[in-house]
Amino acid sequence: MGFYKERLYPLVQKTVEANAKTSHLNGIVNGTLPIDKFKFQVRQNYNYLIEYAKSWAAGLARCHDYDTMSIWAEIVNETIEHEIPFYRSYWKEKLGLSVEDLENEVMSLVKRSYTSHEVARSWEGDLAEQVTALLPCDLVYWEQAKYLLPKCTLPEGNLYRDWLTFYTKGWFAEVCEKLIVLIDRLVENKTERELSRIIEIFAISCNYEHISWDMYFNTQTWPLADLFPKKFTEYENPVKGISFKKE
Repeated sequence: MGFYKERLYPLVQKTVEANAKTSHLNGIVNGTLPIDKFKFQVRQNYNYLIEYAKSWAAGLARCHDYDTMSIWAEIVNETIEHEIPFYRSYWKEKLGLSVEDLENEVMSLVKRSYTSHEVARSWEGDLAEQVTALLPCDLVYWEQAKYLLPKCTLPEGNLYRDWLTFYTKGWFAEVCEKLIVLIDRLVENKTERELSRIIEIFAISCNYEHISWDMYFNTQTWPLADLFPKKFTEYENPVKGISFKKE
């Protein structure tokens, strides 16, 4: 039995069980969640993914060999070239959310705190600590979807059922399996004190995953939300039209 299965997976189970009791996820499972609350969730998660990609990129700069660097590059590319573009196109089609709608969303207090935790671990800790901070984002969603989908009686093609299904299979499940193998390798030869630190980091991220659901349901942003200016639109983006990709 690997480190993840023995020491981290029980934390995931407890997090999933707690998440399943939240009003937001119950509303998704039974189809009663107001669509505006779901749109808020999507907008917040889009901006979260931008910071998530930065966290992996920070680790890429600290890899010491090509094999490890290639793993980090694969995850960065997967996030930037697949997951984020998917958000930009899929939610425009399904929810009518434009790129400007997504990019003009100010990250909530909870999400900003969560991503600050992830980015900080990416710079101050070793690679094992960095991966540990980011793991719950994928693994809690994976286990959560597998736990909730059998309870969902909504028909196929329903937006909320499709959302749950997405996190149970395909490339997302493959990424989760790879991350489990990765963390098991990275903690080899760690002392018990070092492992305790890793478990603490993981527990913090699990807690952020949990409190996010009440934040979504309450559409909670900041106490003085009106202080924030709007972000730039795609039209105003100073690097719009510049690409280094080969045609």
